[in-house]
Amino acid sequence: MGALVMKSLQNASLDATDIVDNLLTVGIVVVDRRFTVIMWNRFMELNSNLRAEDILGKNLFDVFPELNRNWLEKKIRSCLVLRSASFSSWQQRPYLFRFKASNMLSLETDHMYQDAAIFPVRDAAGLVEGACIAIHDVTELAEAKRLLDLSLDQALDLEESNRRDALTGLFNRKFFDEQISQEVVTARRHNRPLALAMIDIDHFKTINDTYGHVAGDRVLRALATLLNNMLRGSDYLCRYGGEEFGLILPQISPEHAGILLERLRKAVENADTLLDDGVTVVKLTISVGVMPLREGVAPGTMVRMADELLYASKQAGRNCVSLYKPEVAPVPTESR
Repeated sequence: MGALVMKSLQNASLDATDIVDNLLTVGIVVVDRRFTVIMWNRFMELNSNLRAEDILGKNLFDVFPELNRNWLEKKIRSCLVLRSASFSSWQQRPYLFRFKASNMLSLETDHMYQDAAIFPVRDAAGLVEGACIAIHDVTELAEAKRLLDLSLDQALDLEESNRRDALTGLFNRKFFDEQISQEVVTARRHNRPLALAMIDIDHFKTINDTYGHVAGDRVLRALATLLNNMLRGSDYLCRYGGEEFGLILPQISPEHAGILLERLRKAVENADTLLDDGVTVVKLTISVGVMPLREGVAPGTMVRMADELLYASKQAGRNCVSLYKPEVAPVPTESR
């Protein structure tokens, strides 16, 4: 491509060398087969602080020892042997020559981002005698992409924070309401089982009244961590409100859901929750209602029925799990 441009310029009776020499938007470096510099245009002079007469006739790698010689030498030799161009994007390699960023708006970087093209230079007989390295300053583009990526990361962080409960780090009520609806649709579309559990800390008001709300917050965080560490990656534990939690369990049978929740109940019962004073230990229990997805049951109804099962556990003496049974009224599976 470079030879064609040069030829067209010559046919137009223009001094192509002078035009290339004085380009301010593209850096042009031409080296021969021994990597001796035979062209160093105005762009290169301004950004390297080296005048052409100070580098012409010298080995490129001697003048710029910081260049990645192994990589660039292979690129140039490949260009000379294969007689074809090669390209390097700033996303693959931020720069070839370490120049200072020329754009005053580029306040977050100390170097110029560059795209580079290397193509063969032919003599009048068409023989490849050297290689031309074209440097394009793409700092503005790189900075724009950086700002875009930063904005995207901030948007994702904001979206994530909007889905999380600030105290426990669990998913919040808004996420729960959206996710249970989505999981019901997915389960029905693919004919997969789904279960929902509502979990409540027993006598939580007594804990708050006895030890204070700071202790109550500590208990909520400790319970959230304990339960979350016992769940699958596909499960969704959410803080539903106050001391109540919602647990969405995709692809699990009613029987296995009951087994899992009984395991969680026992783990809570056996755990010691140490308060922030480092001395006081609080014992917790939970009451649970488990509702599987049933034909014709809407997400809201599923939540309501799980809550009714939770209430059944409370009525049965707390510290137990109540499972939905279609043939009878909901009763606790175990109680104490």
